[in-house]
Amino acid sequence: MTTDCGDIFLGSGASITFVPENDIYFPSTNGGSAFDGVTSLTEITAASSFSNVFSLVNNLYVGCIIERYGVGSNTYTDEVTTVTFNSDTKTDYSADYLVFTILPSDGGAASTHAFWFDDTGAISEPSHGADASSSVDISNAGVITKEEFAALFTTAVNAVSNISATRSGNVVTVTNTYGGNNSAATTTSDSTNLSLVRTVAGNESATPASFQDCARITSNTDTTITFSPALTPASGDYFVITQYGAPVPAPTDTAKRLLSDEWLGLVESITFPTTEVEMKQVNLALGGSRNWTYQYKGIETASGGSINLVSNHAAWLYYFFGRCTGVSATTSVEATTDNFTAASSGATYIDYGSVTETGPIFYRSVGDKLCPPIAKHLDNYANMDKLTLPIIASGEIDNEITYTFAEQNGELLPSFSLEQVFSKLPSSDTYRTTTTTYEDTNFVTIARGNRVNTMTITANENEEIKMTMDLSTRTIHNLESDEVYDARRGVTDETAFFNYDSESKFREPFFFSSGYLKVFGVQFLKINSITLTMNNSLTERRFIGVGNKSIQEAIPAQRTYELQFTGHVTDDRLYQELLNQDENTSETDGQMVELNFSKANGESFTLKFKDYMVSANNFPLPDDKGPVVVETTIMPRNLESCSVTTHWILQG
Repeated sequence: MTTDCGDIFLGSGASITFVPENDIYFPSTNGGSAFDGVTSLTEITAASSFSNVFSLVNNLYVGCIIERYGVGSNTYTDEVTTVTFNSDTKTDYSADYLVFTILPSDGGAASTHAFWFDDTGAISEPSHGADASSSVDISNAGVITKEEFAALFTTAVNAVSNISATRSGNVVTVTNTYGGNNSAATTTSDSTNLSLVRTVAGNESATPASFQDCARITSNTDTTITFSPALTPASGDYFVITQYGAPVPAPTDTAKRLLSDEWLGLVESITFPTTEVEMKQVNLALGGSRNWTYQYKGIETASGGSINLVSNHAAWLYYFFGRCTGVSATTSVEATTDNFTAASSGATYIDYGSVTETGPIFYRSVGDKLCPPIAKHLDNYANMDKLTLPIIASGEIDNEITYTFAEQNGELLPSFSLEQVFSKLPSSDTYRTTTTTYEDTNFVTIARGNRVNTMTITANENEEIKMTMDLSTRTIHNLESDEVYDARRGVTDETAFFNYDSESKFREPFFFSSGYLKVFGVQFLKINSITLTMNNSLTERRFIGVGNKSIQEAIPAQRTYELQFTGHVTDDRLYQELLNQDENTSETDGQMVELNFSKANGESFTLKFKDYMVSANNFPLPDDKGPVVVETTIMPRNLESCSVTTHWILQG
């Protein structure tokens, strides 16, 4: 029996934080060659490289898709160099040398080897800087032609491991036994008498891991994943939990954690999705009572989530449009150690040469552990670059990040999770759950798989720019009673959240006064308010085989745009455009609908739409005999471009 004599939860202990959802690389203990001979597999266990860092929240990933990838391969090209001997005078080669870069295996670490020419049999070895060397004795009195010098050089080369030579007259072709990036071409100290041509450059090209098949996760523990239908793996395969509904785990302390210490921004109001349970009451064709004879619970539905923001950044547009097609940022080369380990603690990384359109875009290192770990088919840990964080210098943003977003025409809209916690704020382990049957210290729920159904951007006279997002939520997860979990990743100070910046100029919002609207090639100067409404028309569906009646999926349908604005009338152009039967289709900047807002610090966002018509306008007669105000609605069909310059680090 329980008694209600404890402290109550207060709003002072309530918080909602952001959790990115990304593809999660999940290497398995029965991976690699251990898959040989496996004909059917319905469960995999995390390899130590994963389980030593992360501990999954039980059944948090139910309903997610797990994909199997075949191991990638590398193609290696051998370095080939021709050396032409141009002189018949042996003293011309005295103390000359050639330095070759040699690989011990395909793609192996390079070393250098020098071949130097001794025309007297007693000269000192020249200073060539190579790791090793061989002398070529051309002092024999009977050796007097360039062809003979070339023959002696060929013999010397063939005496060295992992390199070979063939001669044709006075030309020697030198070939590396193994292929790969040789880092530097062959060099010579005498280009007049020893002519070099690098005919084939050593190279290593990677064939990425390829998708094989997939299944749906039916349950998971902290280290295992069970799925259906069964898969048949091959040697070297690996698995990835796909991003939709898959919150990124954070390194485990003494409790399980998600990457939930991320700031939402200037939230004006937020509605955490609610769980609705369908009640079923039926009669079983039995008499004796006028009451229902049986009742049970049907499907569970998560709905009603919304976020209302005062916009201090516009990276949220990514979650509506669905694709990040470009990132410009200041970075420095710093390869990560492996798929799990970063070279620097508390840093941010990106594979700058290969931005993944639906994320991960940036990777965080918590301590020195990458979140999420790098999936082999998405990015290469050896190619990662470290982000130089944006700062304010002389009042303006420096090291800014510029994103280019585009419309996603497939179903793969990005998603994110929201973590809600009601805490009684104990002095130690403030956000850690207990293992009591009924949680009485930190009540945590996780709304995962949130996709943006409708986004509204509002700019009203004398106000900040507002962004409102209505969400479609896949499901709401409740922790098991015996799980020890740190909400907010155990971070008690909000100012230490990821993307919360101590620089106040980054936290300041966009204002109505610092924007403009262009339509029909004209910048409207007397606008009072603007409302842009964008809708993904998400349709919620459920599928057989999920094994859980609370899981639903949001499938995008018809995308629509509507721009409404009010302003003072200066001519009848808008009325004429209402009567115009032709669509404005010009793709030149001057004819597009262009909406721009900026801050004094240099942050900005710009939306350009094309293929539009005026669908409505109204010219109400002012009762006070003041200025005439027009209320206009424009309907674009297509986004031309979306550019966001910001301090905000978007993980995807």
